[in-house]
Parts: sequence; C-alpha cells; structure tokens
Amino acid sequence: MKSFGWIVQQTDACKVDDELLEQSSLARAGQRLVELAVLIRAVEPVLALIVSGLLMSLAFVQPAFAQTPGGNVFGGNDQTLGNGVREAIKWGRNLLFLLGIVGIGWGTFNLMTEKAWGRQMMGGLLCLGFGGVVSLVYSFSQGNAVNLDTDLGR
Repeated sequence: MKSFGWIVQQTDACKVDDELLEQSSLARAGQRLVELAVLIRAVEPVLALIVSGLLMSLAFVQPAFAQTPGGNVFGGNDQTLGNGVREAIKWGRNLLFLLGIVGIGWGTFNLMTEKAWGRQMMGGLLCLGFGGVVSLVYSFSQGNAVNLDTDLGR
C-alpha cells in the first residue's frame, strides 16, 4: 500500500485547477496522460523482470539454435556477411559525402546571411574527409589497388 500512496502523491504534485479541468477536455486528457505515465513509471521494474524472464525462458526452450552451423541467418552462403558489410560501407560513404556537401552549403548560406557558419563548414569538411577514408576502405574491400599519382598530372 505504500507504493500506491507514492503514486497518488506523484499525481497530486502536478495537479491542475479543478475549474480548468471542468472547462477543458484537453486539460483532462493531459491529466490522464500524466497519471498513466506515473503509473507506468511505478510498474516499470516489474515489467522489466517479466520481460527478462520471458526472454530467458525462450532461450532455454531451444538452446541448440546457437550451435547450428550455417543456419538460416546467412542462407548457407559465407559471402553474404562480407557483401552486407561492403554495402554498408558503400552507403555510409555516400551518406558522408552528401552530408559534407549539405554542411558546406549550409555554412555558405549562413556566411552570406551573416550568421554563425564555422561549425557547419567544419562539419561538412570533416564529413567529406571521413567519407574519403571510408571510400579508401571500400576500395580495399573490393580488392582494388589505390594508385597514388606522384607525377601530379605530368
């Protein structure tokens, strides 16, 4: 019963005028949402114990799934994981380049409108630089050699 008193005390801490509750349906809905949030917060440890117990019981039902070689996760193909990592690197590289271009564009716009622009430019340049590093890693993962042009175009 002590915890029930705590719930009532917490809901009384954010009490709204009775006159406002009578006039506004939105205030009544807000009051109910606050009471529901306090109730969920009070029941949260019990819910965590129940969910963790359910997950542990599922792990004890079929413990052999962890030991099956070549399961259904990768479809029996050992190249699937490598292809997925290469695709993730490619998407990350493209996203970094786009974020760099957007950051530099945003910084340029802020510079022209006389607002703070340094962080946007720095973020854009860092995204472009890190995108270059990720592009190099992607080239290595594809098995391509990266040639360094020391002639500088001669």
